Amino acid sequence: MQWLSNFEGELELAFTKAENILAKLPVTFNRPALAYLDKFHVLKDGRSKNYICYLLPYWLGEHVEVHMTDSQNFAVANIFGMMYYHLIDEMMDEPNAKSTQQLPLANLIHLEFIQIYNGYFPAESPFWYYFKKYITEWAEAVTHEQHQDYFQEKSNAIAHKAAPVKLSIVSSILLTGEEDKDLITQLEDAVDTVLVTLQMVDDWQDWKKDLQEGSYNCLISMVQSQLHIPKDRRPTHAEIEQALYSTDLLLRYAERAESNHETLEAIKPIVPYLYQFHGYLCDNVKQAARQIEAERQLLQQGGLAYWLSKNI
Repeated sequence: MQWLSNFEGELELAFTKAENILAKLPVTFNRPALAYLDKFHVLKDGRSKNYICYLLPYWLGEHVEVHMTDSQNFAVANIFGMMYYHLIDEMMDEPNAKSTQQLPLANLIHLEFIQIYNGYFPAESPFWYYFKKYITEWAEAVTHEQHQDYFQEKSNAIAHKAAPVKLSIVSSILLTGEEDKDLITQLEDAVDTVLVTLQMVDDWQDWKKDLQEGSYNCLISMVQSQLHIPKDRRPTHAEIEQALYSTDLLLRYAERAESNHETLEAIKPIVPYLYQFHGYLCDNVKQAARQIEAERQLLQQGGLAYWLSKNI
């Protein structure tokens, strides 16, 4: 996992810098801001691991020869952006319970997010065109998620829920002094592909929780399509487990992730760590598929064989 290990020191510095900035917020907000940041510290155990959010500026900086200090600043901006959009997502899920406490905090964090980019890119910079583009992608994706089957109909919209991550692309490229539109488009597509597979991994791990909460989920979408369940109802827990253990559904889910990996071959020489990270995601899905397939075959052999595999 060189895509992570080669940058652990830089990540530590980025989170320390983010802590120092948030510590200077007004007293009412600095403590909750630091507590929220701690939930996402990638180098601490038991925290959310938004690897691509923090690491993409470093991965890109190697190709476009951005100074490490600048990559670190863009990583800090990504940390603040990630915190802001997580807070917004939580408020959208539970507007009455959390808005009063979280909305002021979210806006203060968003201000720090914007200020980092303001320090690099003046108002006339093309950066702000892309900024508007990615924020619009995010807004469209989160607004229509419950009304469209993105996984079956418009998979890129899944990635657009994290579209602001792509600010790392344009900030790194524009810092070289040239707007290479072809490279930006190529990397935008690549990052979208990685974000789709990342969501697939999360959705495999969280399908029970998402089913209970009514959240959109790629795996549930695939079950719904395979079982021809009408769109006005979701699969039941039993239907999903039946699809997992009586069909090759998860193998085909893994094949879709592998197909995504094949489309990334072109960016392997440009951003090798992004390609390696996607391979890591694919391995996660394939490992889960192999495990389910092994259990499925044991179940086909009979209850005794399955019991022996679990208890001996």
